[in-house]
Amino acid sequence: MPRLARSQHRSRTGSVTARKRRSRLPRTGYLANPASLIGIPRLEAAHAGSRITFGCSDLTALAQTLVEIGFATESDWIAAGRAPAALVDSVFRRCLRDHGQEIIAEHFELSLTLGESIVDTGYSDSGADSNGQLFLVLNTESSFPLGIGTVIEELERCHHGMGVAFYDTLRQALYRWVRVYDDWDARNRTEQMMEWAEGEEDPDSYEIPKLEQDLPECLKARAPAETSQSLDPFPAPTELSLKELVQVTLELHRISHSMERPRLDEDWLESQRSYHSLDLPLPAILLYFRPGDAVMACFDDECEYWGQETPEPNLIIPLRPDDPASVRQALAVVETLMQVLVQTVRIKSIVEGVVNHTRDSEAPEIRHKLLSY
Repeated sequence: MPRLARSQHRSRTGSVTARKRRSRLPRTGYLANPASLIGIPRLEAAHAGSRITFGCSDLTALAQTLVEIGFATESDWIAAGRAPAALVDSVFRRCLRDHGQEIIAEHFELSLTLGESIVDTGYSDSGADSNGQLFLVLNTESSFPLGIGTVIEELERCHHGMGVAFYDTLRQALYRWVRVYDDWDARNRTEQMMEWAEGEEDPDSYEIPKLEQDLPECLKARAPAETSQSLDPFPAPTELSLKELVQVTLELHRISHSMERPRLDEDWLESQRSYHSLDLPLPAILLYFRPGDAVMACFDDECEYWGQETPEPNLIIPLRPDDPASVRQALAVVETLMQVLVQTVRIKSIVEGVVNHTRDSEAPEIRHKLLSY
């Protein structure tokens, strides 16, 4: 078992990823296979071309449906050179741009693609059993790090239980849309590490993170099956930044629960998982407490092994290209997802402000203690 190290940050603002080892996957964009997909790379503000080759009838039907439901106009059709593929591409890019794509791209590394399959394949026999559906799929290369230990403690000082309620509300809202790596994942990892170490000749020689000591005090006594607390009943904090944090978190929770996550036929999904040997989705968000804590250490350790198998997408949005209700629903889901991500970026900005303020306010006290020795 390798020793644990701190997660390494990439140059992109707010992304955390691991060293690439033993991965059989190419770099970001692997879902945008020119053989089968429309690529909407990384939700970025600027794009270089598009790749469209799946069934022309599907694109024609989807383009016609977009016009029917009012997401495309005659001028869009003319601007697209009267090409269905170009019209579809233009509409989806506009949808992303109008719902916070630029903000999201500054902090997340995400790939949203439209195709016949939920994974990138060099052949498309898997599309034959897709029941006439297309799929928007969301994948991530690196995780958005959100360190919340300080704000949990500050909220707990305002009102007993408020820090715990904030954590529960935030986690619930995010989990509905993307995979989150948090202290429960870290707990499972440390238990797995201890099992591995027990089978070795010198188990004490293995460095295993000590999760309990890194948890905020209010979370240490929590049992895994304990009921989650809601942030709603608590009075607003008087401190402005904490008040804003609570308001934005409640708004994130409202947005997250304003729409159901798309449902897929479970039998079909299981067959796809088996057929493509899909692994768990890569975490889109890393919730940790302090830089270099046990959660980050476990995350970094697990990153060593992610990528050996194709990950399942974080989110799969099915749509029927000739069904106006289905296409409208798919676009509404994309809008909701974008709002969730934008609110998450807002929360990180507020959290960083609280952390900096707390650090600055504690500095004079620390200097006084040093001088008194």
